[in-house]
Amino acid sequence: MAWLKGAHIATLALWCACLFYLPALLNEVRQAKGEAAIRRARIMARGTFVMVASPAAVLAIITGTVLVVMAGAGGMWLVVKLTLVALMVVFHLQCGKLITALDDIAHLRTSARLLALLIYPTLLIPAVLWMVLGKPF
Repeated sequence: MAWLKGAHIATLALWCACLFYLPALLNEVRQAKGEAAIRRARIMARGTFVMVASPAAVLAIITGTVLVVMAGAGGMWLVVKLTLVALMVVFHLQCGKLITALDDIAHLRTSARLLALLIYPTLLIPAVLWMVLGKPF
């Protein structure tokens, strides 16, 4: 069970890092000058989302689900925590939607609005951590 907790923490940390990094990558695409720089920024954004963030999210959710089932956790604490995780998934999907729109740079949001997306992980991630640390026994 310790290895499962370790895997959950590692994949969750990686997913959370990506949730902070994806808006910055989107902003990088928006600010890139020249075709080569735009192409490189698009590849970085798509690659991070597809090859790092999404697998980390799936593994974090799977290992978390297994841990909940093994521990027999329940109650209002779990409902609140899972709601926060669901909001993280929604934010993850929103970043994916923006990444699929990278071919049409004119539709990308302004840099300020893209960087304002950082508010969501800044609020959600500490809230999930607070729920984990405040877990009733």
